Amino acid sequence: MSDERRALWSLFFDEISRSKGDREETNDYLSVGNFRRLRADVMSVIGDLRGGRILDVGCGTGHFSRPLAAANTVVGLDLSASMLAFARRKGLAPVRALAEALPFADGRFDVVLATSVLQFITDGGAVVREILRVVKPGGRVIVCTTNAEHLAMGLLRLLERDKYRRFRLYPYREVAGLVRAAGGIVRAFRFPFYPFGRTWVVPGGTDPGPIPRRLGTTLVVVAIRPPAAGGEGGIRSGRRR
Repeated sequence: MSDERRALWSLFFDEISRSKGDREETNDYLSVGNFRRLRADVMSVIGDLRGGRILDVGCGTGHFSRPLAAANTVVGLDLSASMLAFARRKGLAPVRALAEALPFADGRFDVVLATSVLQFITDGGAVVREILRVVKPGGRVIVCTTNAEHLAMGLLRLLERDKYRRFRLYPYREVAGLVRAAGGIVRAFRFPFYPFGRTWVVPGGTDPGPIPRRLGTTLVVVAIRPPAAGGEGGIRSGRRR
């Protein structure tokens, strides 16, 4: 991310946190209902994890990963100092840094979340490489982003042209390709349907088909870092920080 874009998004999110405060509304992208539906779905994937080390990339005010903080060590990473201050109150250890250059050693975390991050970054491959680098072998990464193929996206891009020209929306095939190029294994695609109250789950090697791709408000890609060194292309090792 260029210094100009970093300053732009940092200012943008600081302003949101000042205007909306420490509320779920500060973190939602489409609606609060969609945010809650997505959070419930991701928590069901993680399950009853205890004693784990979790990284929440783009943690915002910490509302998304708050349910995990009581039984685990949760590190919250974000560009916004204002949002990180709220995240600290919820038990997250705040770190201000870029998603494309995570300041952590290889294999440090059991689970890495990246929720509503990719759409703000043009080089999604850099983010995916980093989150796979810092998760331990056999550990899970869960990438959630706006579903580029949702039926409403065409209309939103037209009505909010200035906003969407700054975004980079990714279809499921592209996110899956980024994960595989970085050495990860895609386990599943999940398409939460809001407000329908259900999630369409598709195995990682399967085409989801038109219904979930067009109706799913959010794309969730569940992947793992191969448990054995060199598995499915291996993980590109970054410098230790």
